[in-house]
Amino acid sequence: MAKQGTGAFGSRLRRLVERLDRDVHAIYRAAGERFEPRWYAVFTALREHGPLTVGELAQRLGVTHAAVSQVRTALEREKLIAGAPDPQDGRRQRLKLTARGRQTAQRLEPLWAAIAAAATQLLAEGAPGLLAELDGLDAALDRRGLRARVGETLHLDGLDGEPDDAE
Repeated sequence: MAKQGTGAFGSRLRRLVERLDRDVHAIYRAAGERFEPRWYAVFTALREHGPLTVGELAQRLGVTHAAVSQVRTALEREKLIAGAPDPQDGRRQRLKLTARGRQTAQRLEPLWAAIAAAATQLLAEGAPGLLAELDGLDAALDRRGLRARVGETLHLDGLDGEPDDAE
């Protein structure tokens, strides 16, 4: 994939994320925890800023409502979060950690600290400027996304707006 250069950029990023997620998943299992890497962002956002609605979580995390809803379902199934009617709009649910969720967060804190320390080591060793570069890439995509850039190059209509499933 490396030989394909920027043509495989998204695939390479996905492969790296999958490798990291597999390792984190193995760490959770070795520690006897039933927790999934994909739950981390929603779970910790609720821990730090909850209660929040699905829409607020999606906006805060920069992902779709659908992505948050999938994680919500899994976290509710594990009884780590629960929803309650929003006092301002009873049609919406405000999500928060349950007592079990707070206990889980407390148990996972040392694992998360160790994972963060290992990630810091990895970045220092292999890509010291990566986080800053990712911030720059994110900002460039905010200014003008890949779809719009390809649409202009190929003179294709309909590629200048946001995709229906924008993340």
